[in-house]
Amino acid sequence: MKTRISIDIGSGNVHIAEGRFQKGQVSVRQSRSFALPEGCLAEEDVKDEQLLADAISRFLKEGKFHAKEAIVTVNASHAVIRELDFPRAKPKELDSMVKNEMVQTFHVMSSDMIQYKEIGKAPGEDGEALKRYRVAAIDRDIVEAYYHVLELAGLKAAAMDLNVNAVDKLFAWSDSINEKPYGDEAVMLLDFGQSHTTVYIFSKGQPMFSRHLPIGSGDMDGILRSSAPQQTADIREIKETMNFFEDSEEADQYSVSLQPFFYRLNDEIRKVVAFYHDRTYSGSIGHVYLFGMGSELPGLPDYWTGILNLPVEKLRSVGKSGTAVRVDPAHLNAVAALIRHNK
Repeated sequence: MKTRISIDIGSGNVHIAEGRFQKGQVSVRQSRSFALPEGCLAEEDVKDEQLLADAISRFLKEGKFHAKEAIVTVNASHAVIRELDFPRAKPKELDSMVKNEMVQTFHVMSSDMIQYKEIGKAPGEDGEALKRYRVAAIDRDIVEAYYHVLELAGLKAAAMDLNVNAVDKLFAWSDSINEKPYGDEAVMLLDFGQSHTTVYIFSKGQPMFSRHLPIGSGDMDGILRSSAPQQTADIREIKETMNFFEDSEEADQYSVSLQPFFYRLNDEIRKVVAFYHDRTYSGSIGHVYLFGMGSELPGLPDYWTGILNLPVEKLRSVGKSGTAVRVDPAHLNAVAALIRHNK
């Protein structure tokens, strides 16, 4: 399969990976991140298509990306995502059942783009075996806006995906993380992004569920600005170099102000873990892996190891059949989106 560009558009940054999925293996030629200019996005809504397209075109030139077919993936925090159970059915019948359920029960617009994928099995009331699907509905205008942005940037749109679907595909394909094979224990993934944190739980490589938390590393910026010395202007540099979790005079000027933010985030993560254990028991959570821009905070893995009482580390690679693919934590969604295009 030809090499493609995968563009993960976040609320503050764009992450681009160039690679391919061929003969059951992922290969990544290169990946880079770029800061978005202000004014082109509001959440996932494109406010200025030309500004976003010009920025992407500039990023591709600066990064020396060569492929012209592009996949775009977004967090889609406002998408309606549900897990639904249906009996075995022919494709057209299933399409109709999924759409009717989303429109009638969850009140999505009939014009919305609806994606679904099988994620497991579920017992029916009469012992009938049902299939469980993750269904996502997103405003058609949002999808068309992103396709138009790619066109304006001189790219050919191959597909659009949601991060949750892309990550599911990657971990259904892989059999190890950071060269540790999946065992009977479940793993939790934390995508600590700019405006949201997404929690994923997988058991034996199969997705159990995911949750969007409306808390992201960008929420720290205002707190740091009010705590930083007047001569310090670069908040990004502070976040990249300062270990807020160590016991030092320099860290203390920020850590006290940041405590409420992390208390809130920690509490939300614990609620997700509790929900997992209450809802199903497919193996206790054995490891936590961090990705997203926020995962680069110095000292964060050790901090969360103590808070969550679980081993926490940054995600560095995923593997299949003994072959590890190195992935920058900020670029995982972009790399994951490559895997679905295998024709």
